[in-house]
Amino acid sequence: MRWDELFDDLEARFDEQERAEAEADLVDLVRGERDRVTFTDRLRAHLGGVIALDLRDGSNRRGTVLEVGRDWVLLSDRTGLLVPVDAVVSAGGLSRQSLPEEGKVGCRLRLGTVLRGLSRDRAGVGIDFWPTGRLDGTIDRVGSDHLDLAVHPSDVARRVGEVRQVRTVPFQAMAAIRTR
Repeated sequence: MRWDELFDDLEARFDEQERAEAEADLVDLVRGERDRVTFTDRLRAHLGGVIALDLRDGSNRRGTVLEVGRDWVLLSDRTGLLVPVDAVVSAGGLSRQSLPEEGKVGCRLRLGTVLRGLSRDRAGVGIDFWPTGRLDGTIDRVGSDHLDLAVHPSDVARRVGEVRQVRTVPFQAMAAIRTR
């Protein structure tokens, strides 16, 4: 046996082993990256795109993704539709792409913060509930995991004489919040 052939053979085996180890490391890295991808990261990658969401109240909502927060997505259908991520059963129209949360303020906002903004603006809302139901009114106050809704007809502003009742609604019961 010639020394050159021996060394060439050993070098080829070493290169093959190194290549196999590098591929295994790459597979582990890819799996590790996938482990960190959240559902909202997937939604965020589709800003401006049209998606369909199946909600736990049995409805299907389709719209353009306008904004994505930590635990909510804002769709544009005919009006603004705020959907808590916990209310989503499945999503259609998503590619394999994801976009992690970056420095944008909207990405860091939680559902409660957005609902407090609607309350501050005295915006009329319609809240769809799980498993079924809907209430129209104005959000009076927002707690850490619930809100108080002054129930009144959707076509009138919140006035003392128009409020039929005040309902306390846990966030987990909400399927979607529509602004008027």
